[in-house]
Amino acid sequence: MRSSPHKTLRLHNIWVDGACPGNQFRGPQPMGGGIVATCEGYRREWSLPLGPGTNQLAEILVVSEALKRIKDRPAADVVVHSDSEYAIGCLTRRWKPKANLEAIAAAKALIAECGRFRMVKVPGHSGIPENELADRLAVQAISANSD
Repeated sequence: MRSSPHKTLRLHNIWVDGACPGNQFRGPQPMGGGIVATCEGYRREWSLPLGPGTNQLAEILVVSEALKRIKDRPAADVVVHSDSEYAIGCLTRRWKPKANLEAIAAAKALIAECGRFRMVKVPGHSGIPENELADRLAVQAISANSD
């Protein structure tokens, strides 16, 4: 966790989920991302088609997409809630991934712009309302990707 010289950081709680069904069997498939973001009483939701790829790539890309929506990242205290051990490991731990390097580097560049950043592991499909909604938004985006 990094701190910023800003005196007051605005807390952004963001739940993300990436989806790409069946890609382990058929190669790259349509990806979708779901984002539920709250900050100072406001709440926004996004369902984003992410193009063709894999589930792991979708989990990284959706973090970047969430961070792009924070206009003043240096004044932001960002908490990303994710059920993806892969995304958390690649972006905040010292994992040495062999794939998705460009997407990981882009996400890390956005993370570096934040006043403070951390990721919290949430259990998938465990009834956490924002996480469940992010999952539904990601799945909805896949059908938009397929049209």
